[in-house]
Amino acid sequence: MTVPKRFDFLRFISALLKVFAWIVLILSILGAISTALFSSQLGGLLGDQVGDYGWLFGGVGAIMSAVFVIFFGFLYFALLFALGESIALNLAVEENTRMTAALLLKMQQDSQVDVRSTYPGAFASEPEPYK
Repeated sequence: MTVPKRFDFLRFISALLKVFAWIVLILSILGAISTALFSSQLGGLLGDQVGDYGWLFGGVGAIMSAVFVIFFGFLYFALLFALGESIALNLAVEENTRMTAALLLKMQQDSQVDVRSTYPGAFASEPEPYK
């Protein structure tokens, strides 16, 4: 037994959030790679001019900035994907609840028998009511 799908807009928003989550993850990976490359190139250009802080613009700074971008990209990915899945979960619970209610109503209607049409009275000695 199936029930009709409801809340199409929420289903769309759920799917859209999941797509945005994957886009954020891909962009954060590409951003981390480009950040690491540009930071290391910037360290080569500015290495002599910054003095004691040259390590921030070299290989260590490039790795730290790439890890930073990856970490927050993954965090945003997890939050967006979890929000999309949460909406989908609530929609599934609502759909299953409606299906259960419909099945219980059908079971109740199937189990009811019309006692008056089958039996003349509750007891054999009881007379039929006057018409």
